[in-house]
Amino acid sequence: MSALATLAEQGIHADRDGLHVMPPEQLQASVSMQEECKEFLAKTKQFNDIVGDFIDVMESKSKVIEAEKLRAIGLGNRVEHEKEVRKRKQLEVQAMINEKKAELERLNLQHESLVRVEADQKALIEKLTNNEA
Repeated sequence: MSALATLAEQGIHADRDGLHVMPPEQLQASVSMQEECKEFLAKTKQFNDIVGDFIDVMESKSKVIEAEKLRAIGLGNRVEHEKEVRKRKQLEVQAMINEKKAELERLNLQHESLVRVEADQKALIEKLTNNEA
């Protein structure tokens, strides 16, 4: 019996790569599985890198979005404040208009009264001038 057959009976197999304790079919399956595992690990690492990059991009976008959201809230608050300021100014102007209207009415009444007094005085002067003549 040959030395290779004796080794094979004992569970040791020889090929061009050396001596193995596994049969050649199992060895080939094991080597194939080892290669698949290496590929899987490489793809998993690549996936983790892509996910890490994606997370970094999303965090960056999240910060930009949050800053814009705060800016929009600030602008909204400024708009609301401006509305209040304009309404307050409008009320002040309306109050001033009402005061001026009241003052105008009072001055018109005073003017009418003075016109009547002037007319009465002219009539009295006319009457007195006519009586003396």
